Amino acid sequence: MRLNSQEVEATLVICSERPRVIESQISDLPMIGNYRLLPRDTKEIHDLYFDTIDHALKTQNLALRIRKIGATRWITMKGHSQPTGFEGLVDRSEIEVRWSQSSLRRVIQELEDRRIGISHRGRDFDYAHPLEVLQSYGLKIIQDRKSHRKIRNIVKMEERDLILAELAIDFVIYRFNSQEIRHHEVEIEVKEKSGFKGIKTIIEHLISMYHPSLRRWGHSKLATGKAVEEMMYVGELEGLLDTDKHLKPAAYDKIDEYLKYRINSF
Repeated sequence: MRLNSQEVEATLVICSERPRVIESQISDLPMIGNYRLLPRDTKEIHDLYFDTIDHALKTQNLALRIRKIGATRWITMKGHSQPTGFEGLVDRSEIEVRWSQSSLRRVIQELEDRRIGISHRGRDFDYAHPLEVLQSYGLKIIQDRKSHRKIRNIVKMEERDLILAELAIDFVIYRFNSQEIRHHEVEIEVKEKSGFKGIKTIIEHLISMYHPSLRRWGHSKLATGKAVEEMMYVGELEGLLDTDKHLKPAAYDKIDEYLKYRINSF
């Protein structure tokens, strides 16, 4: 459980004609420099993101999510990403709690405190059906995605019990009606303040090892998916998907350019 915490992380995107190969190679790394990568359980994650009809959360740079991992559900609200003093790392506020009636009340109160119009239409709290509950507050789904996540704890060679950061290798499937688009990325989230310097070293090592198939990526999964959805709708992804609907390397230049020139990104 995280209440009003700060999330500090960096994202690297896998932009390769063979993304699953690069993903597998990274997941098989036992160490990077003087840091060990200790395997943890693989997770299957289902994320649903919500906003109001008039995009009030997006306007305030907020993201509201229901996440399901196994039988457990979480409700999360994230704030706007801010750069840190370390290149490639961003910092953002976050509320993340297990899905419950009390946690729902807390998030709704946060939205109301920000003068985001929420209406309740009489749906009682229901643990098994968060979509219907949030819809009763006038919220709608803006993104539906699933992620296959391989997790590695990052530790120093001599301090195996101190987890400095978490490395997540994500195979993401965005779902747009009947269409599915596949995306691959690596997230590194700081767990200890003493890990900042080491994380920078790990990022530089990974990029040098896998360039040009791995590059820094300054956009969230939410922003990347929304850009893909909008570009697909107007035909700007023509020729930028392989036969299995993975984004090709050239697609990321287009997505990056698309998002950089948006006044209010996701």
